[in-house]
Amino acid sequence: MSVNYAASLSPYEDKGKCGVPEVFDSVAELSSKMDTLADVLRTCKYLVVHTGAGVSTTAGIPDFRGPKGVWTLEKQGLAPQVDISFADARPTITHMAMVALETQGVLKYLVTQNIDGLHLKSGLPRSKFSELHGNVFVERCRTCGREYVCGEPTPTVGLKLTGNRCKGGGRHGRCRGQLQDTLLDWEDELPKNHLMAAEHHSK
Repeated sequence: MSVNYAASLSPYEDKGKCGVPEVFDSVAELSSKMDTLADVLRTCKYLVVHTGAGVSTTAGIPDFRGPKGVWTLEKQGLAPQVDISFADARPTITHMAMVALETQGVLKYLVTQNIDGLHLKSGLPRSKFSELHGNVFVERCRTCGREYVCGEPTPTVGLKLTGNRCKGGGRHGRCRGQLQDTLLDWEDELPKNHLMAAEHHSK
């Protein structure tokens, strides 16, 4: 699947403010902000990090509303120029920093809107984060709810059937339920288990 998975979503007009210019801090200002962040990390009691498209742009995955974002370009009648697939994308330094913070016991939980699977690829334990918009590498059984992490991106978007069957145990041996992707379309509700966990840890 192309990293421009947004092209597979249903039509939707209100995509927010697009084309917002990027802001670059001076070296001095960045250094000051890093010191402040380090102080917060040292003193916080329960760190929960929320991530969005910006943490994956250095992996080659475009954001949505930035100067060259998917929806910014769409409004101009253009498509993003990308030369990477979800399968080939690798976690960035930001993803690996989250893993380091979790390993050290600083990061307690992470909530992401990203569907690119890079937090999962980074080695962050699945029990330590919520994926509110789904994951391009995860299929879920419609019958028993079991999830499968796949080596390749799912072929569908919008909680549609992928053509695969559940291999989990059921009352009569194998469940054999139909698997669906976990990627939300505009009209889909956030997954309750991920949302409830995100709300619990963010209180």
